Amino acid sequence: MKSLPVIQIRSAGKPPAIEVIRGVKVDDGFWEALPLRLGAISSRDGNSILRVPVERFLAARLWLRDHCINYGVGIELDDRARGLLSRARDESRAVRQLLQKSPARVVESARTIPLAAAASRFNRDLREFQARDLLKLLGLPHGANFSVPGAGKTAVTYALYEAERLRGRVERLLVVSPLSAFEAWETEADRCFVSRPTIQRFVGTIARDAEVLLVNYQRLKEPHFETLTMWALEVPTHIVLDEAHRMKRGQTGEWGRACLQLAHVATRRDILTGTPAPQSPRDFIALLEYLWPNQARAILPATALHREPPAGSMELINDALSPLFVRTTKRELGLPPPVLRVELVELDGLQADIYDALRNRYAGMFDLSRADRAMLAQMGDVTMYLLEAAANPALLAGRSPDQGAIPFRYPSLAIPPGSNLAQLVTRYHRHEIPLKFKKLAKMVDENTRHDHKTLVWSNFVGNLLTLERMLAKFRPALIYGGVPSSDGPETAGIRTREGELARFRSDPECKILLANPAALGEGVSLHEVCHDAIYLDRTFNAGQYLQSLDRIHRLGLSSGEETRITFLVTTGTIDERVDERVADKAERLASMLNDPDLTAMALPDEEDYGEAIEDITDLGVLFAHLRGDDL
Repeated sequence: MKSLPVIQIRSAGKPPAIEVIRGVKVDDGFWEALPLRLGAISSRDGNSILRVPVERFLAARLWLRDHCINYGVGIELDDRARGLLSRARDESRAVRQLLQKSPARVVESARTIPLAAAASRFNRDLREFQARDLLKLLGLPHGANFSVPGAGKTAVTYALYEAERLRGRVERLLVVSPLSAFEAWETEADRCFVSRPTIQRFVGTIARDAEVLLVNYQRLKEPHFETLTMWALEVPTHIVLDEAHRMKRGQTGEWGRACLQLAHVATRRDILTGTPAPQSPRDFIALLEYLWPNQARAILPATALHREPPAGSMELINDALSPLFVRTTKRELGLPPPVLRVELVELDGLQADIYDALRNRYAGMFDLSRADRAMLAQMGDVTMYLLEAAANPALLAGRSPDQGAIPFRYPSLAIPPGSNLAQLVTRYHRHEIPLKFKKLAKMVDENTRHDHKTLVWSNFVGNLLTLERMLAKFRPALIYGGVPSSDGPETAGIRTREGELARFRSDPECKILLANPAALGEGVSLHEVCHDAIYLDRTFNAGQYLQSLDRIHRLGLSSGEETRITFLVTTGTIDERVDERVADKAERLASMLNDPDLTAMALPDEEDYGEAIEDITDLGVLFAHLRGDDL
């Protein structure tokens, strides 16, 4: 009997990947189709062995099956590869079954929370909504906690981990989170466990007794990634992505790719974020691909894949996802709503001349093709220039950080040397203090007279450094990307994030914390000492705004305490367009999560920090401003 040509498929390498090995009788046409369809990352031995990422192999498994049938090629699997395929089939079946259940039936499937067992180390009393969320998550093989920031997602996750440990399903916990959230994972462990598990911040090596490992997204790369995956493979491991929206780019982003690879070494997977899709329903795709590899497009309704979903889509998305996630809303926390107000700042004087000249310079750019990705990035630069000019035109001069402004790069958008605009920018700092700075200083002074501390947000490091000198009498603390965490090398005797946070919280002389949302917008609680926040400048990124807002408005706020949020908006500038666009994004997210309170939090004036231009609609808003449609 004539034998079939055969390919061998085996798991190999660190971190694990799939190798596809060509048999001697395999047809050239069959083999040549594999690298592209499987997403092979390398080949060797005369192209007879292909190395394929696990997630890509699993995504193409049905195509490979049909391809082998069409060419009459057999498959030989090693035990690891067979196990991966079996697990993928089981999870595909599991998610289909879950989507057919109501959220109530998912909760019923968990039955009880095994934390009362004698072997349990968890001894914290959960609030009613936290226990409800925990019970539903225990009914899911993998879950998403989309509760608002400050609802206790960390405590619920520790309870979930301990319950799964008692069930015998997992033995370790790997948490991927921003550096700013490490403190919360450490302090919550002290509150949650009578005998706290050994927790380690990952800096390259792992202690033998580490049970809970904290790693930030930036370290999900070689050589660290291999160390992390091998640690997770030693015993059954629960892997949690905290502030999971940071990997929303999926395969197109470095963090997203790493997280999607981590999914295949986890026994249980969970994601935590209060803003899962701040820009578009498409943001859900990468999050779901982590939880349920290769199932996102089957889970989401087709309308969710559009950049601008048609009317009624948000309700469909909520209905589709509701069996798979939990969410506690602001209303359930029992907090009084924050007092949000806009302080309008007039565009006047030399600043008005600079802003108008800058706007006119870029006004012709809206004729360019909107499909050009390079142009989209260039428009991000334009947006940042306009935001700088609306807050502090001195930033445009590109001075060094120790002079109070960040170096600013001018690609093709450079202000021509010797031009009138260049002369205006160069001499600005000698003639004017921006009106936003004057108003902010007055507000901080007023807060201080009432013994109130103030959190000041700015997207621009130059603004933070300028304010540090300008408001020196208030002994400001300062946190931005250049301030290291204390887990870094040789931080003794220098300013660190942890040290600045401690000073703001405990030093009565320190009245201000100056921060940018990229460094501090997530994972930090300040509600016990601060109830006033001022946004000096903002961008189109709604997600970071909603995250940063909750640093001072969260569970544990004293009864009757008022939270005051102020937005400084320069009239006649891009500030006003940002307000409208971010409110629209917040409303859309609220519809997807069935959380009207989220919309209320966004109405007066909102936005945040990250990419200056997030999508084509943001671009349209910028073009409208450049054309003068709002004049």
